[in-house]
Amino acid sequence: MKKRDIIKNQVKLNSKLAKIMTENGISKLRLTSVGNSISSGYSFIRTIKPLLYRNGSLEKILKKSGIVLDIHHFARNQNNNDDKLFEWLQTNIKESDIHKMNLKDYVDGEIKISSNGLNNENINNWYPINITDDLGLRDLILADEKKLANIVIYNGGTGSFLDNVSRNGKLSHKLTYGIKMDLVSLEATLKYIQNSNRKFNTNTQIFLGGAPNFLGLNISEFINAKLRKIANKYANVTYVEPIKSKCFYPKYAPNIKNTEQKSFLAKINFLGVDIHYDEEEYLRFNNNIIDTINKNYLINKAMINIDRDFYNFSSNLELNKQYLIGNNLYLQEYIDNILYKYSKKLTSEQQKELMLRLKKYILDRLPSDFYYLGKDNFNKVISEKRKKLYK
Repeated sequence: MKKRDIIKNQVKLNSKLAKIMTENGISKLRLTSVGNSISSGYSFIRTIKPLLYRNGSLEKILKKSGIVLDIHHFARNQNNNDDKLFEWLQTNIKESDIHKMNLKDYVDGEIKISSNGLNNENINNWYPINITDDLGLRDLILADEKKLANIVIYNGGTGSFLDNVSRNGKLSHKLTYGIKMDLVSLEATLKYIQNSNRKFNTNTQIFLGGAPNFLGLNISEFINAKLRKIANKYANVTYVEPIKSKCFYPKYAPNIKNTEQKSFLAKINFLGVDIHYDEEEYLRFNNNIIDTINKNYLINKAMINIDRDFYNFSSNLELNKQYLIGNNLYLQEYIDNILYKYSKKLTSEQQKELMLRLKKYILDRLPSDFYYLGKDNFNKVISEKRKKLYK
């Protein structure tokens, strides 16, 4: 697909997102990119630009619909394992502190690495340290306002693995050890946010990106299969398919006016290897993100509300209303009313997807989270609803 077609598709997807937000009373869309070097928009061979800023038409399209776009980046190109990400959430790290880390990575410091395409102007625009409303990560992603859509774009699961490979980790830790370590902390972050949704009435959605599909060979599937499985365990999380990456890219060469120099650079501008995306691949990955939000935002919203109501109701039955336990007709009516309340505005296809997700999600968690609603009660109601949808 040519770049102009990618951008044309991006405009189409952004316009659809604006329509969904408008129809659901959203006047402010907050997108927070959290995680590893993909979340930071890093490229070792090609040019650097924060992930969400690469979607160049989103702000303008949303603005035409009266929607304010609020973008934040809590990501680095190194020292970005999921232990660190959970620490950032727990300690409520300020965005200015993340920017200072990025400046150490790109501009000054002993750990400085490749910073292709960065200049003083975009450094000041993308990594400001004097921020008027300098909020912490937890404050940003757990904010809940009536007309706010609060969405986290999370790319992780790779930091510890790459650290062990590139930083002289123990031989026994160079394969799956780092991945397992990252996934424990990744889930800690997801649990933290889901618990906030349940107990503090926040409504944060998470879109969990897969690792780049190198050369389309599915080499990264050993990580992505685990990420898909994890995403299915949470009411507010959806997996985002990665892009097939080329791995071999023409090395970045800055624009030089001198013809002789340019000719010389052209001769030595051979291919380089990179595990990150190039400019067009980042555009396509942004399209995957927006497309996945478009398809799942309303379903996730219903999942969050149903999960919260079922979880708190089951707890209430356990601690305060034990006399209702075993009253199957009452419990079935309650389950049916909740499902209707949060699915009535969805299309029939969205309702089918919601019931499919709910059946697996609720039954997997029922023994620990929803036990007092009754497995048979839930199965009966969900089966009747699915029969009606497939008539």
